[in-house]
Amino acid sequence: MTRKQVELQVGDRLVPVNKRVTQEKINRFEAAGRALITAGEVLPAPANIHVDAERARKMGLEQPIASGQMSFAYIHEMLAGQFGEDFRRGGKLSATFRKPVYGGDTVTAFGVVTKRTVSDQRTTLTLAVWLQNQIGEKTSVGTAEVTIPSPLT
Repeated sequence: MTRKQVELQVGDRLVPVNKRVTQEKINRFEAAGRALITAGEVLPAPANIHVDAERARKMGLEQPIASGQMSFAYIHEMLAGQFGEDFRRGGKLSATFRKPVYGGDTVTAFGVVTKRTVSDQRTTLTLAVWLQNQIGEKTSVGTAEVTIPSPLT
């Protein structure tokens, strides 16, 4: 915990995180998820809208899209970078996916404090969070909460 984190007030913005999304990164993300599902066994990924252009087009998409989990991970990275263990061990994050993220997009994770409460020498921050593409469209929106110091740290 740093003093700077505890001093955040309603309206303060977090340090944004920028990411260039490529099809290669999407493929690696999907492969890593597949390895977790199969307990490390290397199996080919099933054809899906994230890795297969034909499947994506059949579903009405221009090209394969990044998974919602990938977008969620970018927002999570911003929160963990700002709040460290306090977020990783007790923070909350909820997001809704509004628009596809494509290979070639650049996305930025943003956060702003919407509520601040202090109780028992702990500061709880509620935040609006979102992922925005290079043309200013919000591709994901959500809320997060972190208590500093976390009761779990």
